[in-house]
Amino acid sequence: NLTKKFGRFTAVNKINLKLQPGEIYALLGPNGAGKTTTILMLLGISRPTSGEIRIFGQSIGELHFGGKQRIGVVAERQSFYPEMTALEYLLFFADMYAVASPDARLQELLERVHLWEWRHSLVGDYSAGMLRKLGVVRGLLHSPEIIILDEPVSNLDPYGIVEVREILLEERRRGRTILISSHILSEVEQ
Repeated sequence: NLTKKFGRFTAVNKINLKLQPGEIYALLGPNGAGKTTTILMLLGISRPTSGEIRIFGQSIGELHFGGKQRIGVVAERQSFYPEMTALEYLLFFADMYAVASPDARLQELLERVHLWEWRHSLVGDYSAGMLRKLGVVRGLLHSPEIIILDEPVSNLDPYGIVEVREILLEERRRGRTILISSHILSEVEQ
């Protein structure tokens, strides 16, 4: 019964979901349908007006940092450090998430999205599509159990869309729970 109201406007109205490992779920709807608002509540960034969120058996409010490290997020609007190279940027997050021996994981993911050859380039010089792919790599870097992606293929060309889709299918095969928000029905079906 997850609900979020802004004054008299109801953005999210009594949503009930139970997400299982190894499955991909989608929040599908037009812009303004409450998809991002739902994600912000799931991440504990926005408080619901009513209802309850439980992740890993705990209320989101009680979920400690270690529990939150088990979640990977690719936001619709991402922030980057333009003065860092892509490798510096990702190693910064690998350190924050205490990724043991991140080099192999970084190379695997960067090669999958064809950014390996650009790893020493400044993030500020990346195109919008390259930034989207870098954000996907950052969200998956620590091998999270739950992956939440808000409009993950925006700014990507058709080849980039296929790359991200293949990575997500591989993560699902590894038993990850994936939640995608999108307004593009055909992409969600894929």
